Amino acid sequence: MEKFELQLIAHRKILTALLAVAASDADWWRKLMVHLRDDLSVQDHEEDPGIVPGADFALQNAVTEELLGIVSRAEVRGRDTG
Repeated sequence: MEKFELQLIAHRKILTALLAVAASDADWWRKLMVHLRDDLSVQDHEEDPGIVPGADFALQNAVTEELLGIVSRAEVRGRDTG
């Protein structure tokens, strides 16, 4: 693995751990999700009408999938430790 990939994995683990602590506080977690709401879903007016996604749409979709993965892992860990 490249050094950059290892750094990303480490950052993802730290972020997930921090968010897991946040997920154990329902009020704080709700406020965070309000801030992330627009990044956690593709807006209707932003959908790519083509069969093959355009570069911008594909990038946004990939970022959204990664965010959802981190948030989901944090929620599970937060419930387990909360």
